[in-house]
Amino acid sequence: MKSIAKWKNVLLGLTAVLILFSTLRFEKLDEVRARANVGAFDPEAFARDFWEQELINSLDEAVDLGTLMEMLEQNPGAAFDEHSNAVGIGNIRFFFVSGSGTLQQIGENALTLSLEGKENLPSVNLATEYIFGNAVRDGSGKINIQDFDNTMDFNKVSEALNAIVRTEVLPPLKQGAAPDRSIRFTGAIEMNRSQVNLAELEVIPISIDFENNPDETAN
Repeated sequence: MKSIAKWKNVLLGLTAVLILFSTLRFEKLDEVRARANVGAFDPEAFARDFWEQELINSLDEAVDLGTLMEMLEQNPGAAFDEHSNAVGIGNIRFFFVSGSGTLQQIGENALTLSLEGKENLPSVNLATEYIFGNAVRDGSGKINIQDFDNTMDFNKVSEALNAIVRTEVLPPLKQGAAPDRSIRFTGAIEMNRSQVNLAELEVIPISIDFENNPDETAN
């Protein structure tokens, strides 16, 4: 009898183990890691690293804005093909530009300036209020959408880069702006390939450098 009872206990134990085993779900290690990484992307950290390690260090790669505008007047197709960047195949393109000029007007939403040595070209606006869109992210062509798991993360990088412009670039730009003051700038432009209008050109500033004090122009 004791032997029968012993075997019953063994069978009950094995049954319990089998039931427990059947409820377990085994996964590959890479699947576990992938699930653990969901939601782990930090757009602010990515944007900060890109801004400091790549974008600011590549300012000298920006095309001269005056030269670009002349090219857009004479041969817009070549200008877009040679100097613009874009994520998709549509008409919206982005440029990474630099230039220098003299501030003419201090507006609520933008600073208007004339480009140095390019009096034949329309004035250019430096945005100081509404910083939206993907120009800062895509202008330099250094961020590849294929490096992201989803478009949401990709778009959040734009938001984070625009936030850096609003909080770190615009305040000193607004504070130092004055009529007749000289300025050097690097920035990004969004432009529709099918609707080129140089009279409405607006640059989102990425880097600015005032070259004289307001009172120096009066002397």
